[in-house]
Amino acid sequence: MVDTLVAVTFSALQDKYSIEGQEEWIIELDSSNEEKFSRHLIIRIPKTAFKDNSHVGAFISEICSRIAAQRAANPNLDKLYITKDSGAEPVDQLFVDTAVYSRNRCFRLAFSSKSGKKSFLVATGRFKCKNMNDKELFMESLICRLDDDCDKLLICKLDLECKKALHFDTEASVTRIQGKNCRVTIDTYRSDFPQAYTYGRSPFPALDGFIESIASFGSVSGKIRCWYWFSQDGLMIYSMSRSRYCEHIGREHKSNHVFFAFSIQYLTK
Repeated sequence: MVDTLVAVTFSALQDKYSIEGQEEWIIELDSSNEEKFSRHLIIRIPKTAFKDNSHVGAFISEICSRIAAQRAANPNLDKLYITKDSGAEPVDQLFVDTAVYSRNRCFRLAFSSKSGKKSFLVATGRFKCKNMNDKELFMESLICRLDDDCDKLLICKLDLECKKALHFDTEASVTRIQGKNCRVTIDTYRSDFPQAYTYGRSPFPALDGFIESIASFGSVSGKIRCWYWFSQDGLMIYSMSRSRYCEHIGREHKSNHVFFAFSIQYLTK
């Protein structure tokens, strides 16, 4: 599963940024137990980083979109899906967790465990982890750590001229501050991309209004909680808050949020 995902990720890096991925860039951590398979992959590209978590999230959504689009033609991608029993019928779900790239989530630190759990996040011994001691592993796995020689930021955002597509670019704005402790700071000018990729209003305000209207039930008004845009499939996914009414079961969910999927690609056919 992991090797297949790495291959798809490296293919996307090559296509969108002309970066040829190397396995020695990968830090692979494992927190699996008897009930759950859990791997964390950190890819540290030399002298390069994504601008922030929203741009990483957009790139990950592009990878997920590629996998879904190519699944029928490439049976090898079936192994990236797990069967989740979430209701009357089991459903296939990609094993990549896209929620961790939102502004309200934090990445786990190496050697940590979740509260009340006994599964620690440890190195698998593969890829870059083969010859690293504990201190090196901890420092290299910090996802917000920039090396002093970082001179390129990767951009992944919705194209202003074509809202149906993601725009891929790089930013090379680096300012060196002279002094006793010389360090590198990256120019963080305000982008035209939303501060949080999945939160706030989407690029389709009319669609937002329509979704909120049909999500309202009785005196409870539906509200968009967050959204996901899969450019390759022309698919918009909305996660709703407030109203949890689901027509499939004829009542409100007790804990789960309601999702709406809207295919712009199908609409334009």
